[in-house]
Amino acid sequence: MVVATAVSTRLRRSTRTHDEYVVSIRGRHVITTVTSHASVPRRWVFTTRWRHAGRLRSGNVGLAVGMGVQWIPPFRLAAAADPPPSTLQLCAGHRCLVFHLAHAAAVPAVLRRFLADKRAVFAAYDVLSDCRKLREHHGMQVARPVELRRLTGMGNSSLARMAEEHLGWGNLSKPRKVATSVWHAARLTKAQVQYACLDAYISFRLAVHLDAAAGDSRM
Repeated sequence: MVVATAVSTRLRRSTRTHDEYVVSIRGRHVITTVTSHASVPRRWVFTTRWRHAGRLRSGNVGLAVGMGVQWIPPFRLAAAADPPPSTLQLCAGHRCLVFHLAHAAAVPAVLRRFLADKRAVFAAYDVLSDCRKLREHHGMQVARPVELRRLTGMGNSSLARMAEEHLGWGNLSKPRKVATSVWHAARLTKAQVQYACLDAYISFRLAVHLDAAAGDSRM
């Protein structure tokens, strides 16, 4: 019996400002944009706001966004220090943004405003750690963070285990060797893109499934 691969990734196109991948997760195709150019996240935020305008206008529903941050592993640093975030990944619907902060000249103001928008919730695993890194190293404020460990009621279980329990998605792999890889490299590998997308997309789906936008589940 042949078991279908749960996750696969292919490069759709590459331009001067960004790479666009299609990450297939359990048969769902997530368009994943990878960039360090400020104009690209600006366009991604504008499109997200337009696509989800109804939820953003609703005081009762709100918009759920999956979020994740990757950073330079401490053992790769020359001296003991708090590692800065290398990427910020966001997912809403079937669209994911991987903003390569390690090589970004600036963080666009529209992205800062999006994170600070109280009409949206940003769900992640160990979300307060991610928020702290974004705030301390880039001055980015996340207004409504949601902790998935509390939302799912599964404590320190892995994100993959949460997806299996609440979404029925088994066979999702998040290899440690990718998690601790060189995220500050000039160009992310396909494995890194897949990891970052999976992180944000699972967070988004859990947030929607468990109705995170209905009420904050902060630490």
